[in-house]
Amino acid sequence: MNRTIKQLLCAGIFLGGQLSGLNYLAAQTPQEDYDSWKRQAMGAYNRYRQEANEDYQTFRKKANEEYAEFVRSAWASVGKHPAIPVPEEPKPPQPPAVVPDESPRPEAIPHEEVAPVPAPQPVPEVPMPTPAPAPSEKSTKVAYYGTAVTVHLPQGELPTLEGLDGEELSKAWKTMSNGDYDVLLADCLKEKKNHRIGDWGYIKLLEKVSKSIVKEHNGAVLLQHWLLAQSGYHSRMAQSGKGVLQIWMPFDVLVYNLPYIELNETFYFLVTDNDQDDNNVTVLDNAFPGENLSSLRAVGRPKLEYTACGQKTLSAKKYPTAKLRCEVNRNLIDYYNDYPKVAGSWDIYAGTSLSDEAKRMLYPKLQTLLQGKTELQKAELLLNWVQTAFQYKTDEEQFGGERSLFADETLYYPYCDCEDRSILLSILIRDLLGLDVVLLHFPGHLATAVKFKTDVEGDYLDLDDGRYIVCDPTYIGAPVGMAMPDCKKQEVRVFLVPQK
Repeated sequence: MNRTIKQLLCAGIFLGGQLSGLNYLAAQTPQEDYDSWKRQAMGAYNRYRQEANEDYQTFRKKANEEYAEFVRSAWASVGKHPAIPVPEEPKPPQPPAVVPDESPRPEAIPHEEVAPVPAPQPVPEVPMPTPAPAPSEKSTKVAYYGTAVTVHLPQGELPTLEGLDGEELSKAWKTMSNGDYDVLLADCLKEKKNHRIGDWGYIKLLEKVSKSIVKEHNGAVLLQHWLLAQSGYHSRMAQSGKGVLQIWMPFDVLVYNLPYIELNETFYFLVTDNDQDDNNVTVLDNAFPGENLSSLRAVGRPKLEYTACGQKTLSAKKYPTAKLRCEVNRNLIDYYNDYPKVAGSWDIYAGTSLSDEAKRMLYPKLQTLLQGKTELQKAELLLNWVQTAFQYKTDEEQFGGERSLFADETLYYPYCDCEDRSILLSILIRDLLGLDVVLLHFPGHLATAVKFKTDVEGDYLDLDDGRYIVCDPTYIGAPVGMAMPDCKKQEVRVFLVPQK
C-alpha cells in the first residue's frame, strides 16, 4: 500500500473523510477485497491530488498577476554595502608537535558557550504540474558542473527586453506566467530532485539554465528570478545604476565576500555574477506568495558526473599499513569552490560528509584496519592518520585568505590547516566509529573532541550530554586526550556537530 495513503488512513484524516464510503464486499476473497479497496483508494487519492493541483494553479495564476502589477511600479532605491570580508584568524606557520616524553596531567578545559546547531530551513515543496512534452518539442542540454542536464524549452516566446521600465518587465513576467514556461519549470524541479541538489546548487542550476536559453543578460536574469519565485524561493530583483538586472537573496547564515543590501532588517546577498560599482540599486521589494528562505546549511552532495582528478597516497606515520590511495570528483570540487564562504560556521562543513566516491575508496580499507581494535585504538589510528598524512599550510599561504574546506576538498588540495583537519576527523569518527563529536574553537585554532562510550582519559570538556575527550589532529604526535598546552589555558567555544 502507498505509505502516504496508509499513514493518512491510520490518522483518520485522508481526504477530509472522502474515503468513508469505501466499503468492503463480504462475498469477495481477501485478495479481491484488497484489490477493490485499493482501486477506490487510489482513485480518491488521484482526485485529491488533481483538486489540490488545480487549487494551487489558481493560487499561482493570481499570485503572478498581482506580482506583474508590482513589477510595473513598486521599485525603490536602496544603498548597497560592500562584501563583508572573511574574518582573519592568525594561525601558526607550522603545526606544533608533541615534545618527546611529554605526558601532562589531564585537565578540564573551560568553555564559554556552546553554539547551537540550527535546523536547516525546509526545502521548498511546490505542487507543480509535470507536463509531458511531446517529442516534437525542443530541448537543450545545459552543462552543470560537468553534468549534462536536459530541459525542454518554453513553448512560447522567450523574454526579450528592449528596456528595464516597469511596463516592459511586467509584460515579460506575464508572458512567462501564461503556462508556456511550466514545462521548463517542471524540468528544473525534476533535475533538482534527481541530482540531489541543495538550495545553493539550485540557484546555480537556474542561472546556468537561464543563460543557456536566453543569451541576453537581463532577459536571462529575469527568467532566473521567475524560476526562483515559482520554485518557492525568497529572492529580490534589482537594477544597477547602469541598467543591469541583478538577483539578491537572504540566507540562513551570514555570507562573506558577497555585496549585500538591507531590506526590513534582513541582509540580501548578490547571487548574480555581474556586480556593478554603484552605491545604490533600485529594488523590487515585494514578496512572491509562498517564498522560502534559502538554506546554506543544507549543503548536500549533488549527484554529478565523475571526473577523476588524479590519485594521491595518504599514509599515517605511526601506522605503516594505513597507506590509503584516494581521488575525488573534480566536478564536486568545482561545485564546492562556488559555494558561498560561510567561514566560522564549521558545523556546516562537518555536517557535510564525504562524497560516496571518496567513501568507496577510503572506508573499506579503514574499516579493515580498524577491525579487532578497541574504541580508543580505533580513534588513535584515525587521529594519527589525519595528523600525519596531510601537509600543513595556512589558508593565507594556500588561498590568499581565510577559507574552510569541505572534506572532499581536504583530500583534493595539497595542503590543509587545523580547521580542515578537525572537520575531516569529525566525519571519520562519526561515520566509522559511530561516536558523537564537537568542534572546539580556541583563538586561532580548531580541534575536535569525542564522546567515547568507554572510559578514556585525557583533557576533556563536560557538556550537558556527557564528557568529550580532546582529539587534536593538528597537534602532531599527540595521542587521544592531549590538547595543546597553550589552548588549555583559554576558554573554548564549542560547536555542536549534527549527529548521524
